[in-house]
Amino acid sequence: MSHRRPLAAAALAVAATAALALSGCAASSDPVEGGRGDNLALQFTGVPISLNPALAGGGGSVVFTALAYDPLIYLSGDGELVPGLATEWEFRDADSTQLELTIRDGVTFQDGAELDAQAAADSMNYFMGAGGGQVATVGPIDTIVAEDADTLLVTYSSSYPAAPTKLTQMFQLGLIIGPEGVANPESLLTTMDGTGQYRYNPDTSVAESNYVYDRWDGYWNPDAQKYEQISVQIIADPNAVISAATTGQVDYAGGSADTVATAESAGLSVVSAPYFNYGLIVLDREGSVVPALADEKVRQAMGHAIDRDAIVSARGGDEFAVAIDQLTTDGEVGHIDDAGLDYDLAEAKSLMAESGYPDGFSMTLLSQTPLDNQSLITQTAISHLGEIGVEVTLEVASAVPDFIQKAGSKQYGAIIWPITGDTASDYAQTFTVPGFMNAFGVTDSELDDLVGQAIVATGDEKTALEEQVTERSNELAWFLPLVATNNVYYVSPDVTNVRVSALNPNPVPVAPDADLAWAPAS
Repeated sequence: MSHRRPLAAAALAVAATAALALSGCAASSDPVEGGRGDNLALQFTGVPISLNPALAGGGGSVVFTALAYDPLIYLSGDGELVPGLATEWEFRDADSTQLELTIRDGVTFQDGAELDAQAAADSMNYFMGAGGGQVATVGPIDTIVAEDADTLLVTYSSSYPAAPTKLTQMFQLGLIIGPEGVANPESLLTTMDGTGQYRYNPDTSVAESNYVYDRWDGYWNPDAQKYEQISVQIIADPNAVISAATTGQVDYAGGSADTVATAESAGLSVVSAPYFNYGLIVLDREGSVVPALADEKVRQAMGHAIDRDAIVSARGGDEFAVAIDQLTTDGEVGHIDDAGLDYDLAEAKSLMAESGYPDGFSMTLLSQTPLDNQSLITQTAISHLGEIGVEVTLEVASAVPDFIQKAGSKQYGAIIWPITGDTASDYAQTFTVPGFMNAFGVTDSELDDLVGQAIVATGDEKTALEEQVTERSNELAWFLPLVATNNVYYVSPDVTNVRVSALNPNPVPVAPDADLAWAPAS
């Protein structure tokens, strides 16, 4: 299974189509009037960070908001950009700093207001100032203005060719909130106010257990609504997930390598795409809590002490994970052969001695179970640190929101957490910008400058700059790479059109185009 993430859809998309069963008491494959299915039941591993798009998380958790909020631009399962609330978009300038979008006519919010460019601008400006974790992922936005009722202009402070992708459902900014929601953000914690296909039902939902969305009659393209109801059930334990998937309690579930054979024997399809690069992220880079972590050699020693192949073996040596020793995987831009923090215990011990910590030190590390199931990656990694005298006290959060809150509290020396991207600069940004992955706010001017240059560069210049980002990241050793993993999904046979790809490893069942939406097989 390749872990290379694509840079161009036409050349590198690895889409997989699978069908998904609607059976059992929680799901029904029986079509209702108009050819719609009754209920589609989804599984997700943890509770949403927030139901408010401006405060919500990324990755697979976008399902909680994407059901009720349409994006300006839709990212299909195959990784194609499709018109959503914006029917057209283009850069006005050759430097890709001014992105013009034409807003769709005839769309209303669930609060009854009409969509126009001003409503979109108000939503996006609220997002930029709300303090959510996704604001760091949407690019160097300078201004967002409505030039007239139909024209929205997003201006960037530097060249940003990736801008359209950042306005898809994957990054929350493009999920447009209605005027009432923007005016009363507190209401968005328990209700939703979008233009989307489904209306969140707080009365039938059970917080931290089951989130229910009913089809909204006011949607602008009813042909795209393929179910009367969609629910998202919170199931974290891998054994409970496979049980729910094989018995029809849910129709689509995030799987794990050790239950793939069970899923396939039960008649479920298995689809996957590369997504996470896991690493130990050093937060206390200046030694405020753990003085030893201020030493670059100590951090490098920790990187050399970890046997990543052993982590893959601990996962069963599965085809859905590969060991990584730098920011990128083999084939991604910025990867340098034989230049990573490779496993070298002798070198690790030598660096510890040079730094003045030959007997090691102690630290507290934070991990979580929703993504690192049973903390398998974490437990294996920290066992290796003991070989160089690093005594780790492990604290495990049971929910992602709790993990993020704790990680940002400046109480922990390091965390284990996955990062995402396509290039070395993509990955480096995630743990260097303000946020829980850089809780102490430590920056490096050299790395920041290289990342900024690499983002806007092209061709051979980009390749060279991305490799310099990798080299500087290895020197700093703020991110100690562990393994790259695929997202794995179990799909039952009564629902069609489920597609995942390396360009979109976190698909959602809704789409503005009926041909792209998940649908009952019958």
